Amino acid sequence: MSEAEMVAAHLDTVEFGTLPILVQTLPLDAEIPSEDLANASILVLEVSPASAASLDRLSAVRALYPDLPIIAAVRDANLPLVRSLLKQGVRDVVGLPLPHAEIIEILQEISTELRAVSSPESALGQLVTIIKSIGGVGATTIATHLGSELAARNTGRGVCVFDLDLQFGDAASYLGLSNELTIANLLDAGARIDGDLLRSVATITDGGLHVIAAPVDMMPIEAVNADQILRIIDLARQQYDYVVLDLPTNWTNWALSLVARSTAIFLIVELSVGSLRQAKRQLQLLNSQGISGSHVHVVANRVEKRMFRTIDLESASLALGHPVELSIHNDHPLVRAAHDQGVLIQHIRAKSKIVSDIAAFLPRLGLEV
Repeated sequence: MSEAEMVAAHLDTVEFGTLPILVQTLPLDAEIPSEDLANASILVLEVSPASAASLDRLSAVRALYPDLPIIAAVRDANLPLVRSLLKQGVRDVVGLPLPHAEIIEILQEISTELRAVSSPESALGQLVTIIKSIGGVGATTIATHLGSELAARNTGRGVCVFDLDLQFGDAASYLGLSNELTIANLLDAGARIDGDLLRSVATITDGGLHVIAAPVDMMPIEAVNADQILRIIDLARQQYDYVVLDLPTNWTNWALSLVARSTAIFLIVELSVGSLRQAKRQLQLLNSQGISGSHVHVVANRVEKRMFRTIDLESASLALGHPVELSIHNDHPLVRAAHDQGVLIQHIRAKSKIVSDIAAFLPRLGLEV
């Protein structure tokens, strides 16, 4: 009897509600039938670190099915390998031969979460991701103001902004918030994290926007447990109607996984050669991971409304090979004053072109301006 058949013999007596178990024996480099992946709720996949084809197969499944929980089954797994797999977005890692009690516990835990997410009252909120073409392009200002616009219109479960720039995040200070509790507390919570803990870490603005601040102390972005941060954001989508992510400039596997899960992506650029060059590279990266389409929006920030600009929106679109759909007026003194005071722009100037430009994002999220 094959190992897979032995596992099936043990697992087919376990009750998983509506999650039937299908066991297939395939070579390490064999492609998994797409119809099986499309119908799967959880995937337990054997991974051989010595086989490039096996690792490529795992990467391909992650790219095509970013929301599919994957448990990697690995023979003689060491700690660096486990960390590497978790950073790639694998939900958990188990050894081979499969430890039956452990795999049953993991499957039961995930299946319980899936049933909770699929219930009508816990429909997932929209995941809106803000990407920087280069540092200092104004993405955090856009993320906080977009979150505030959404919160002002929301009558449901609320809106939460996550500052995931773990080294240089300023979202909390831009809004005049203290950040005694931060994303670091959620990352350290491990399996103890739940909706109550998540909401307790969030700081709430006067306008009702929930904010999860960046850590007080710098932390290496590559040291983040990918499985944990994906779990945090999935939980946030159960708690809020809109979750807005402000990502760091540098790409990581966990950041790419979050972008792949997003319902709307806003890439922020400036009309400069350097910004547009990096934006084009980022669009190429996203496209290589199968992330493209009408939910990817390019936004030109700090646009001067004057004639004879060196680079205009049409030229930027041609340079990127992607339309620049949205633009935001340049008013540096106003933005700087808002940041220095820790308030939103509209608290300084009730009618601002910047605020109305950001409100133009809303139709891309299914809302009226």
